[in-house]
Amino acid sequence: MREQSFFQTTRGRIVRSLKTHRTRTAAQLAQEHGVTQNAVRQHLSRLGRDGLVAERAERLGRTKPTLVYSLTEEGERLFPQRYQLLLSVLMDELSREEGPARLKELFSNIGRRSAQRHAGRFAGKDLPGVVAELASFLRERGVVVEYERSGDGFTFREYNCPFKENVSTHPEICAMVHTLMEQVLPEKPRQTASIAAGDGRCEFELGTVAAPKAAVAKVPALSGEL
Repeated sequence: MREQSFFQTTRGRIVRSLKTHRTRTAAQLAQEHGVTQNAVRQHLSRLGRDGLVAERAERLGRTKPTLVYSLTEEGERLFPQRYQLLLSVLMDELSREEGPARLKELFSNIGRRSAQRHAGRFAGKDLPGVVAELASFLRERGVVVEYERSGDGFTFREYNCPFKENVSTHPEICAMVHTLMEQVLPEKPRQTASIAAGDGRCEFELGTVAAPKAAVAKVPALSGEL
């Protein structure tokens, strides 16, 4: 979320209006904020370049199509979202009720389901191909990944964690990605650094085997997947 001072600017007030009304034309925004339509369009153009606002043509009544503006997903993130807090509360409660081992099992199952669902992406690839596909898979989910050759295998590094605020108190979350990696790689990776343990990155040593696994263990299908 941006600093509150941003929402005191004309640009910030425009963003707040789009959050409140979902869509707005330049004329509506100009009237709301007491500025010219040209000024509003300049602000909208900047917000668009920043990836915060999108535009589309829409027919309003019998008039010719008019440009209407709305927030993008990135724009929505400017406003407080308490998902991490909710996740932490749910995990605290589950850990108290079922124990940490059960919590780890649940996250492991999510990793297995994801490996099962995306098995086709890894099928038939040698180790370099599987490692490259794994990196692409995680990057698509917002993880900053790098890897390099290391002896007969690879060193694989993840520089951020989508659940960083939670893994320090509930490292069981890590089982989700760890299990996924174990399912798609020829052999179990060896972890040498961990964000959950306070390191600046997660790092794994990936060994080499002639061929990737032929099949992924199946678990009952549920909605939670990577």
